Amino acid sequence: MVIKYAIAEKRREIRMTQKQLAKKAGISTAMISFIENDKRQPTFFVIASIARALGVTLNELVIIRDSYKFFK
Repeated sequence: MVIKYAIAEKRREIRMTQKQLAKKAGISTAMISFIENDKRQPTFFVIASIARALGVTLNELVIIRDSYKFFK
């Protein structure tokens, strides 16, 4: 799953707005929007902050598949 979909899906599951997520994660609302619209790739620390704010583990947001060519 691509990170933008995982974040948006989890956020909607718990009925949280982008603004609420941004405030809880300590980042800007614009950054959440950029990530969900694939205009920015978040750093590890931003992903960790978002995961914490959503109440999920990093594993739930980031799934690495062995089939990706750049990992071979």
